[in-house]
Amino acid sequence: MNFNRRQILRYGAWAPFASGMAGAANRELSAADLARVVRCSIFPGVGFARIGNAPGDYMLAPEVPGTWPSPPGGYKDAAGRIYPQAARFRIYGYDAQGRVVGEMHAGNAQVRWRVHVANRKAAWYDFDQPFDIPESGTLQCGLRNATITGSTRASLVNDPGPREISGRAVNPAGTMPQYRFQGGSVYGVPVALGDLRTDPFGRLIVLGGTGNSASWIPGAEATTFANNDTWYDDTSDGPVDATVTIGGRTLQAEGAWVVTAPPNFAPGIQGVVTLYDVMYSVALQMGAQSPAKPSFVRQILPLLQRSVLYQWTNRGVFLANGWGSPGNFMRPDFLRALASPAPRNQAIRQEVFERFRNPDFDNFEPDKLPPCYGDATTLPANSTRQFQAILPNQFEWLGQWAAGDFVADLPPGLVPDQGPALLERLPVSEQPGALDRASLDDCLGGPFHPGCELAWPVRQTLLYSAPFRIARRTSPEPDFGPVLTQSIALSSNGPLAGSGPGDLTRWMAVPWQTDTSSCLYAYREPNDVYLPTFWPARVPNNVLTTEDYAIVRNKKLPMHIRATAFRRRADWFRMKPLNSQEQMRMVNQFVKNWSSIGVVTLRPGPGDSSFPVHFWVEENANFSPV
Repeated sequence: MNFNRRQILRYGAWAPFASGMAGAANRELSAADLARVVRCSIFPGVGFARIGNAPGDYMLAPEVPGTWPSPPGGYKDAAGRIYPQAARFRIYGYDAQGRVVGEMHAGNAQVRWRVHVANRKAAWYDFDQPFDIPESGTLQCGLRNATITGSTRASLVNDPGPREISGRAVNPAGTMPQYRFQGGSVYGVPVALGDLRTDPFGRLIVLGGTGNSASWIPGAEATTFANNDTWYDDTSDGPVDATVTIGGRTLQAEGAWVVTAPPNFAPGIQGVVTLYDVMYSVALQMGAQSPAKPSFVRQILPLLQRSVLYQWTNRGVFLANGWGSPGNFMRPDFLRALASPAPRNQAIRQEVFERFRNPDFDNFEPDKLPPCYGDATTLPANSTRQFQAILPNQFEWLGQWAAGDFVADLPPGLVPDQGPALLERLPVSEQPGALDRASLDDCLGGPFHPGCELAWPVRQTLLYSAPFRIARRTSPEPDFGPVLTQSIALSSNGPLAGSGPGDLTRWMAVPWQTDTSSCLYAYREPNDVYLPTFWPARVPNNVLTTEDYAIVRNKKLPMHIRATAFRRRADWFRMKPLNSQEQMRMVNQFVKNWSSIGVVTLRPGPGDSSFPVHFWVEENANFSPV
């Protein structure tokens, strides 16, 4: 069947300065409206740029939930380089009752932006596993580049300092040096971290690095997935601030945060647990109210849809939950039963509920959903957290649903109304929340080993000043010593108690490419050669190739040939490592040639009932380890 409409929409915010599509402003605010504004906030609260090495054009990050960037010609330029993703930030004004008045931009106010990003990976501690799980009670992590001591360690931090920008359509090509994050270095090697721009309405646009990762020792190779001494990359993060002048009044906007993350190699396929889900669960811990009854459309259906969409990036999921399988939750008759609270359907709801792993981790449940490795993955397994679980609040919602205690809001046609695809078509009161959700749903909520976009600290209330807002450090961070432990990491005055530039991405792998190319699937194969997997929504495992897609769409061919091509999946990495030596050879090739690997892209099906309406197909793949 077709997925819901939003899943197949192709977001048009592409290369705004090349195409003129910058996004319209909302209705003009009157003088009376502007007089009502007493405070301003920047959205999204956490925005994500992504690494890309194609010069010139870029994609904008999602701004409406369920949409994603989709360049007209694909995700790579003619030379095979990946387009970067830019994070766009907007400001909304609020009245004294906390109601959204409207968007504040260059047409109704003077806005001055200030952004300060940095990269602190080389100066931070090794990653072993998350500090916030019981298995890490005795964990001790030493410093990266521990042989560099004393004041010289400051040279491991790439901090180019803050940059400011104001006005309409400033620095559209990214060539003006005063807006570039350059001047910083890692152990003497200059490493640029991106630049600032504005759109025609004066909204902030942040682009990150270009994938510049290497060792400052010429010829040195990476030796591990996460902690490569002498290495650097050009990911980054840091605070986003703005002052808004309305007439004679100047307001300091509530600040946001920007993160430059690795590319998304499967855009449009969400993790079963997203980063929004994680931050929402933290918001519940901070006092937000959970719905009394879960909505099928909002709380249950996403878990089912996302589980099925993994079929395009992992063949094990394709066989278990994909098209034509008995576990395809999106098959119309199956979905109709799952969406109904009728007592006759309780047994099937309960059976599906029991397929999901319990997040209390009391038992070892290797065969449950999600089919992913977890936070405490070891080989051989020695922890129930060897595998990922959905979040406690999600598991509770599923339990309510299984019992029939839910809002049955799926329309008879099985396609929920997802609303407009452009932010400006949403009511202005809904736009700030949409920006938060769109940004975070495009990122993974685990497993955090260490993670794709961000790491385990996002689960801790200590990290936030308010839901979806990173708390700022107000005084210099103390020296935590040569070894980081759980008690230090989770202390109320530890490294999570207020963040500064570079403090979120420092928990990640250095460089990012070694982690992306190491977190694959089925490391040991006692039962299944495809599962478990790590991050199939960002790092595909097995894909439908362009060649097989062409065969499936060719209706002149016999059906058995087309069906065979549809069932066939190729490794995203065209070889699966046989041993650790071969693994590291492939990893080092990926560090150099990461943009040559394929991107799994939404494409139309062949238009007959034997196949899905929509496919995700690997395109522009020419990565081949040598």
